[in-house]
Formats: sequence, C-alpha cells, structure tokens
Amino acid sequence: MQKTTRSPRPFQTVVMMLVLLSIVTPGFALSATVKKQDPPAPAMLVIPDGMEFTVVTVDEISSKTAAEGDPLTFKVAQNVVIDGHVVIAKDSLVKGMVAQAKKAGMMGRGGSLGIRVESATTVDNQKLKLRSTKGKEGDDKTGTTVALVVLFGPLGFLKKGKNAVIKPGTEIKVYVDEEKKVTITN
Repeated sequence: MQKTTRSPRPFQTVVMMLVLLSIVTPGFALSATVKKQDPPAPAMLVIPDGMEFTVVTVDEISSKTAAEGDPLTFKVAQNVVIDGHVVIAKDSLVKGMVAQAKKAGMMGRGGSLGIRVESATTVDNQKLKLRSTKGKEGDDKTGTTVALVVLFGPLGFLKKGKNAVIKPGTEIKVYVDEEKKVTITN
C-alpha cells in the first residue's frame, strides 16, 4: 500500500511559519505587544533656605510644668508645595524644644516661656532644619501688687502672677534653615 502525503493547508503553513519566526527572531510575538511604560523619573526639587510655612502646637505648653530642654511636638498645618508637588505633608510631625521656662513668681511677677522649632521631615524622609521662636509671658500683676501693699501692708507681696501658657492648635510661623534637595516620585 502506498502512502499518500497531503500537502499542508495554507492556514497551517502560515501558523508554522509564524511559530518558527517567533523562535528564531527574539522579540517577535504573534499577538500585539504592549509596551511597558517605565515609571516616571523622580523629580528633584529644592526647598529654599528661608521658605516660610506654619506649624501648630499639639499639646498645651505651660511655664508652670515645662523645663528648659523639654522636647515638644508640632504638626505641619498645610501641605508645603513647590511647583505643584508636596515637599512636606500636612500633619507631618515637627520636633522642637522648650528654650526657656520661668514659673510665675510672687509679688505679681508673671511666668515666661520660650519654645524653639527645630526640624521637620520631607516627603522623601529627610530631616529638614527649621528656625523659629515663640515667646509667651504670663500676666504681670505688679500694678495690683503695689495697690495691695498700700492697702494691706506686707501681705500684698504674696500676690502671685500668672503662668505663661501656649494652647494646643496655636499657629507658629517657621522658616527653613537650610537649602534641601527633595526627591519627588509622584
């Protein structure tokens, strides 16, 4: 018996050619290829020295309880934006410290309190130096004390002044204390 060989159909021939071509030629595919988009290159922005923004106090700070050198925490009030990109995010924590604290004293002398804002964190997690100081003085009662001494003699010197208090949510203007390059990935 004799075998008859059939010639391949045209469709099968085309498929076989494409398969062979895809094996021999790298990068050739039977289906449409979708180009993968590379992620956008990160942008570098510069936060200039002296740039101003606002932070707010988180806790109440009082000259009665604060001591010089105590750490303080603040939050960034609004996104800090350069060229449409956020470089410091809203509600980022800001570090500071009590620079000076003096309790209210006798004879109507009010307390005083000085705080210092020191650093924030950028969107790419770099430490950014800041500068700003805020002072607060308690009410002085010296005028009242003088009147009390005249009216009541030496017992009037026992009148005490008020302590200085900075309430939570108090806004403080701060300034960038160095030029910093920030990498933006969005």
